[in-house]
Amino acid sequence: MNISKLNTRVTLPNMLLISGNGRNVGKTTLACKIIAQLSKSVPVTGIKISAHFHPYSDAGLVAKNKHFVILKEQNISPKDSSMMLQAGASDVYFVMAQKEHFNKALNELLKLLPEQALVCESGGLHEWIDPGIFLFVNLKNKPVEKTHLLEYEPIIVENDGKNFNIDFEAFQFSNGRIQLLK
Repeated sequence: MNISKLNTRVTLPNMLLISGNGRNVGKTTLACKIIAQLSKSVPVTGIKISAHFHPYSDAGLVAKNKHFVILKEQNISPKDSSMMLQAGASDVYFVMAQKEHFNKALNELLKLLPEQALVCESGGLHEWIDPGIFLFVNLKNKPVEKTHLLEYEPIIVENDGKNFNIDFEAFQFSNGRIQLLK
């Protein structure tokens, strides 16, 4: 499957995508709680995608060019991708890509992903992927600033700083699809 610059979208019913209303709203914490729940019954692959480049070593390097880097997380550290691994993900990929070359990074990433439960934290993937579930994290009582994300009809999850208003046990993976049972 090849994503072009045209308005091509890929449907991934096995992916749960998490975006948020900014930094420090609880996206990684939410991803880790969902990974911990799902990994009790099925293998889960975690994905962290960033438009910002961070220092990295070549350990775990999967793909690299001047526009993107894909790493397979191998270390225990406070990094978001490592936290996903510690939460129970069988594999975690950390992708750094310039927004204008995001599709090229996604083409490489899609070659690596198994057909199992995927939990992805990304602020921009919604433009290319139709996930099985799309969650939007916001701090309780804070106005939504990233209103453009609401066009993709996410489930809005509120974080009061300690808890999320969602039942983690309601997440399940079956028949190649991630589901939120109500």
